[in-house]
Amino acid sequence: MKTKFNTKAMVLLGLLTALVVIFSTTPIGSIPVGPLVITLNVIPVAIAAIALGPIGGAAMGAIFGLFSFLQCFGIGVPSPMGEVLANISPVLTFIQRVIPRTLDGLLVGLLFRSITKIKSLKGYYILTGVISALFGLALFMSAMMLVGYEKGEKYNMSADMYSLMSSGSLIFYICAFVTVLCFVIGYQIVSSKKLSRTQVACSITGFCTALLNTIFFMTALVLLFGNTEYMKEKIDGRNILLFIVTFVGINALFEMVITTIVSGAVGSALVNAKLIDQPEKKKK
Repeated sequence: MKTKFNTKAMVLLGLLTALVVIFSTTPIGSIPVGPLVITLNVIPVAIAAIALGPIGGAAMGAIFGLFSFLQCFGIGVPSPMGEVLANISPVLTFIQRVIPRTLDGLLVGLLFRSITKIKSLKGYYILTGVISALFGLALFMSAMMLVGYEKGEKYNMSADMYSLMSSGSLIFYICAFVTVLCFVIGYQIVSSKKLSRTQVACSITGFCTALLNTIFFMTALVLLFGNTEYMKEKIDGRNILLFIVTFVGINALFEMVITTIVSGAVGSALVNAKLIDQPEKKKK
């Protein structure tokens, strides 16, 4: 039985690796938007975490990171920002590209296992509400940035929008209202049993894969290259958090949407094919 499991795991890992190669070397999986790229490579990482656990997720994250690093040298779909960072320091660029993706895969693998062990259906509903709240907040912030961008300056906020984002209490109350509203919507959708526990667990894992990829990637970028002239010019004296939010823009939101939907669908298919265990059906 162990050999059978290992064979399935190796075959699936090979298929997901092939998918990463295709996404990394052809325009299919990379959509350039300014200095950043909307990538579909987070999808194989999420699926590996769901089907193969933390180790499989970490392995696929490392493969994703490695190909992301190679793109900095023109191998596959070029990364304009990556090329600049590689010229500054190839070693730091390798760390910034590979380590966050490896950690991402590891953590979401642990997350999926934890979710499937939740005994209470209400726990699933609450967790879905929390994820819906985060997604709704990301959608709201992205919409605000689209409205507030300076024309001709894609990654700069207009003065009025920056003033609102820096207003403290006002933006806090607005975001709090959006967060609560989206929590209620997400909770109601799942509690009405329109989604199965498997779909919920897989979709949440997909969402978190994209979310953590963005958080880890941008955090490593700021920590490792924040003092370089290149990044100082990008940050331009702005608040670091606002810089990150405006810099990733709708890129991260797009990745969250696609990864959530695809992970939920593929994860459910893997369960139906008995390639992964189905979360136990327990009563409230």
